[in-house]
Amino acid sequence: MQYALLGDLHSNYKRTKSVLEHIKEVAPQAQIIGLGDLFECTIGKKKAQVIRNAQVKDAAIIEKRFVNLLTFPSIIGNQEERIALVTGDERFLQYEEVYKIEHATLMHGHQFEWDEDFNPTFPAIQTPLLFFGHSHRSAIYINGERQTVPYHTPFALDEKCYQINVGAVVENKEWCLYDSEKMTVTFMQA
Repeated sequence: MQYALLGDLHSNYKRTKSVLEHIKEVAPQAQIIGLGDLFECTIGKKKAQVIRNAQVKDAAIIEKRFVNLLTFPSIIGNQEERIALVTGDERFLQYEEVYKIEHATLMHGHQFEWDEDFNPTFPAIQTPLLFFGHSHRSAIYINGERQTVPYHTPFALDEKCYQINVGAVVENKEWCLYDSEKMTVTFMQA
């Protein structure tokens, strides 16, 4: 089966629409799954520690045309958690924190520990593949070591453990095509 994995949309209608059109063009049969941070919270981390019961319109960028693009399942990101925290609106908590597909675990990445250079420490998981986002830096880690990303070229997966950052829609219109039968990952850019 093919999966089109995208994350870090941050309420960007134009780039999200472009990525979804690209997915339809190159992998129309793929199941699309979001990796969190669908929405953009307009209240920063520090202010979010004290603000409660804010209006959604004051705490997040929510446009109807963008919401209409969100026809696929997703996991939760830190932006959704922060919007829920400052507004009390629980619809942003509807997403699961972890999602499993064939041979892979999906997480946003805000659950990881990150060092001062924004390098992750990966959690223990039960699958050979971990797909994530959060840092907005597409990458493939082989046994924890960061490798360069080849765009539009299938990368064959073998018996190693891989951690795969699918990149960011909001900045680079990036997404990742995972083929669980061929056991390949293809980094894409719309």
